[in-house]
Amino acid sequence: MKTIHLAAVILGLMANASSVLAEELSINLTDLSSFDYQPEVPDSGDRVVRADKDYLLNFLPEEIFNLDKKSISITGYMMPIKTDGQIVQEFLLVPNTMACCFGVMPSYNEFVYVKMSGAGALAVENVPVTLYGRLSIEETWENGFFSHLYAIRGQKVEIGKF
Repeated sequence: MKTIHLAAVILGLMANASSVLAEELSINLTDLSSFDYQPEVPDSGDRVVRADKDYLLNFLPEEIFNLDKKSISITGYMMPIKTDGQIVQEFLLVPNTMACCFGVMPSYNEFVYVKMSGAGALAVENVPVTLYGRLSIEETWENGFFSHLYAIRGQKVEIGKF
């Protein structure tokens, strides 16, 4: 029964691959982190999302802010957050394989939080992946801790493409 479920998930992933938007921009993680970003810690310990243009432009170059809500492709390495067996629904896209709990902690603007649409993507380690989806730029804090600046609703993941 588990084999049938995994096969159905993989077929769903393949179906998602054909629905990628044609008007995407290809960007690099180094583009998103090419500037110093030091956010202001919010007073609230609750969930705080700062997506206001005036606030973000105090910290971001305008050309980066202008990528907000654009369909993009971006390459990096997958650091799974939420998985179901071999399928990952949420992960961080990081610039290298050293960005893990035993490596170098990425800076605030050196990673992208990804939540996949549909069934998810095949979880892989130490292999570059190219992610396709819509970028959102929003400084997000959870329970007083920084969560992410960049988020993508993932539509497709290509494994081993760099």
